[in-house]
Amino acid sequence: MASIRRRSAWRVIVAGKPELASVHSTQKQAQATAARLAAAGHADVRCSRAPGGSWEVRIRRQGAPALVKTFPRKDLAEEWAAAREGEIVKREFVDYREAERNTLGDLLRRYRTERLAGRDRHDADCVRIARLCEHPLAAIRMSLLKPADVAGYRDERRQVVKGATVKKELELIARVISVARAEWGVQLVQNPASGRLVRRPDPEPGDERDRRLAERHVVMIDGVPEPGQGRAASRRKQAGELYVHDPEAAALLEMPQTEQQALLRACRYPHWYVQRKANVTEATREARERRSAEAPVKARMRGGLRLWAVVSFAIETAMRRGEMVKLRWSHVRLDEGYLELPGAITKNRRPRMVPLTLRARRILATQPRAGELVFDTNVNTVKLAFRRALKRAQCQDLRMHDLRHEGTSRLFERTDLREAEIGWVTGHTDRRMLNRYYNKRPAEFVERFRQSFKK
Repeated sequence: MASIRRRSAWRVIVAGKPELASVHSTQKQAQATAARLAAAGHADVRCSRAPGGSWEVRIRRQGAPALVKTFPRKDLAEEWAAAREGEIVKREFVDYREAERNTLGDLLRRYRTERLAGRDRHDADCVRIARLCEHPLAAIRMSLLKPADVAGYRDERRQVVKGATVKKELELIARVISVARAEWGVQLVQNPASGRLVRRPDPEPGDERDRRLAERHVVMIDGVPEPGQGRAASRRKQAGELYVHDPEAAALLEMPQTEQQALLRACRYPHWYVQRKANVTEATREARERRSAEAPVKARMRGGLRLWAVVSFAIETAMRRGEMVKLRWSHVRLDEGYLELPGAITKNRRPRMVPLTLRARRILATQPRAGELVFDTNVNTVKLAFRRALKRAQCQDLRMHDLRHEGTSRLFERTDLREAEIGWVTGHTDRRMLNRYYNKRPAEFVERFRQSFKK
């Protein structure tokens, strides 16, 4: 049975002395204060109920948690008590207390703390949660969150980013709410971010990547941008001077080549793309001739980021960029010819073994051991350096992750491994996702089809 009682503040007033007036939450406290003032010699001490107040409802029934809620009016309290008791009797009661205490932002932060502990701050889900927590949607209490609120967020984000990005964010919200309902005691009638209630954006051209490295690539040397365009580069150039590319470098860059060769050259030899003054003094010309006569320093002997090694290794192993920058020498079994990746550095947190091709083994054999990390760099450094290399090589619509597609497709084309075995190498546990990473070349696929017939 529900008990409803009025909860109002009690005030103590001393006639002629307003500075001694006080307000108390219970009548007992007010009476104790009044008695103390009267004992101190103050006359005409009055204790009365303050105007206004609230009504408190308490429901205690067997088989249900104790419920307490306050209302500004008695009729609202009676209506709420009748509704909750009816739900308890019909066994339809849902405990919304945790849903009222927590906002969506609270659940997202708890998910990041508990489920994504140990992940790098650049992890995709960590970045999405940080962005979501800054949005007004995260301030809505879970008891008030409606599918319309999530749909409004979808439409707003759809004006800024691609549909594939919005879909990943909605799936993350739905996943966090599912965990909260199952394990954290956040009771909801339904998941307001589920795909059944909130339609996901339709796929668009370009959402499913099928970019492969071209078999033939042309570099127009006159269209090569100056590396590091910006204030630093403009300060080095002088107005009115004529700048040209080195003739030998220009001849090499304009040779027939594949897109992989052009990209690796842009990674290995960025100085080939730097223009220099056409009109120079005799001393400068002699210095250039002396430098050209000297044996060039090999790329693997230079210090700094060895981007060419990262790019080539990505093609040979089909590893993710995040996995490569976290790869340690303790994970390398060079003599046995494979990598042993622990779950701590893989995307799906599952360990896997990556066999090494001959080229991949050569890269590791020539890689300097400057520390525990094989490539001794980070995700942001690789991303920025790769972006500059793409401009030099004039590669259009190519991303670092496309190299994983390239490596996976080559495993299908150049090996006799079964589909499941390729999934063990690349880390794909879903056959449909693995097929998305196999981007067929029509000519090569037709040739494999012809050779498959028995003679």
